[in-house]
Amino acid sequence: MFGLFQGGIVPSYAIIVREAMPAREAATRVGLVILASVVGMSFGGWISGVIFDATGSYAAAFMNGLGWNALNVTIMAGLLLRARRRLVLASAMSVERLTP
Repeated sequence: MFGLFQGGIVPSYAIIVREAMPAREAATRVGLVILASVVGMSFGGWISGVIFDATGSYAAAFMNGLGWNALNVTIMAGLLLRARRRLVLASAMSVERLTP
């Protein structure tokens, strides 16, 4: 399952970054996003083991993962909304230039 999700999500990072950030910054941003995802996946696995060792159950570790994923979805939605607002604003400005 991990490979299936990893293979589907990580390649989309480049597309997401390209849509949300200026093109001239895309290469740097993609590298930073992939670095953050690798560090996050490594830390997540480690901290889940620490939580399991402390509690004897994966329930708290699972809730920790859900919380971090909720934060990720919030950030992703914010970036998407910002990119859409920028697109709408650019379209409105180009229409203003065309109208006499």
